[in-house]
Amino acid sequence: MNRIAKIIVAVALLLPFSSIMAQEVSPVDFMMMNPYRMKSNPAADLPYNSVMSILVGNVGVDFQNPNLKYDNLFDFDVQGRPKTVNLNKFANSLSKDNVLRFSMNENFFTYYHRLSLGMLTVGYDVRVQGDMRFNDDLFSLLANGNAAFVGEDNPADISMGLNTSVFQQIAAGYQMNIGKHFSVGGRVKLLFGFANVATDAFQAKLTTDPNTYALRLQENIVMKASLPRFFTLRDGKMVTAGNLAFSDLFSNPGFGVDLGAEYHITDQIGIVASVQDLGFISWKANNFQLKGNVNDAGSMYDDGTFLFEGLDIDQLQRIISDEYYRELFLDTLKRYFQLEISPVERYSTMLNTNVLLRGYFDFNRENRVSLQAQGCFRNGGFNPAFTVAYSGSFFEMLDVCATYTVMKDSYANIGIGIAGNFNTFHIYLATNNIIAAFNPLNSGGFNAQAGIVFNMRDRDNSRGSYAPSYLR
Repeated sequence: MNRIAKIIVAVALLLPFSSIMAQEVSPVDFMMMNPYRMKSNPAADLPYNSVMSILVGNVGVDFQNPNLKYDNLFDFDVQGRPKTVNLNKFANSLSKDNVLRFSMNENFFTYYHRLSLGMLTVGYDVRVQGDMRFNDDLFSLLANGNAAFVGEDNPADISMGLNTSVFQQIAAGYQMNIGKHFSVGGRVKLLFGFANVATDAFQAKLTTDPNTYALRLQENIVMKASLPRFFTLRDGKMVTAGNLAFSDLFSNPGFGVDLGAEYHITDQIGIVASVQDLGFISWKANNFQLKGNVNDAGSMYDDGTFLFEGLDIDQLQRIISDEYYRELFLDTLKRYFQLEISPVERYSTMLNTNVLLRGYFDFNRENRVSLQAQGCFRNGGFNPAFTVAYSGSFFEMLDVCATYTVMKDSYANIGIGIAGNFNTFHIYLATNNIIAAFNPLNSGGFNAQAGIVFNMRDRDNSRGSYAPSYLR
């Protein structure tokens, strides 16, 4: 495989898991009847004696793409159809630093059971966490050529970063009420990694000499990967071989915790604070490192860089007219940029840790308004989000929610959630960006969740079936 194919294979391995739910801002977090609001607030006091879901309890998809827009890539005719690719317009639309985010979770099993002081929770999930970062110089170089990057102080400085993991999660937790106004909750999570791709460095710097227009290229690529055993290293090349053993599903252990607390200041006002996914995965099975620097493959190597000073007329004519010479020339170029693949020892990656602080006001038992500040630590950066939400529950059956969320480079996120509670089961549908459903290619992100949860209502209170314990 060449270097591009190797990277594509590693990333493509993660795609079959992409039909699942994300740990992002969601209307579900605010829906008073929905048992899955305990995901964002482990201290939430649910209005049920027990809850169980199998396979379809929480299924959805979330994708955050604040920078790449369909309308910025094309020029359109009078009918609104794309006619030409406009790389210059696309490059100008990008920020200096850009990011694609995805963070998904398929819940295969959940069981909650109320005890004397609170609720015991267990669950099993398969999850994906990842993001890709890139700067705008790559597309500026493609759009404008190297003429836009002339001089030592104005290089095309291309950088990318990728960190994506697929893993299993087995969780057990407990939510406890302390008096009538305070509740706490937590979950411990055993994690078992299945696959990971993470870059330590992915950089290329192209400098154009202002006098001779000679091109100097420096690259530094260091990427770690932990892959299932049907990928193996043979004679310095990645090949597919062998079968996946059951034990491979548990070869990369990790640990995580969720913590939460809720304080009911009055019967109408409360605050919530929580930390989710504080933890790590240790990757120790079938690990590889992909490393690339400019290789000393001939006369165009110069002190760790590739130096291209142009072609003379004879070389140019032979490249155009002589197929054998052209292939020989291209093969020579490839040797300067060969990617080395080698085994690597154990390494660790952190989970994408979420923190939130929420305040709410209950107008009455059926209507609540919430304000929330949330942030996620991802790949060395912090990504904040601010949400205002209305949630209501009516007739002891209908649960609704509307949200508005502001995130970095994404300001038009209007979410809705609707659910029905029918004696022994709860069915719901929610999205954090309803506008994206009508214009997905120009949206900064999209989330959709749906599920069916089986439950037993808690009717041992005078304020109604869905009042929390502090209102009983």
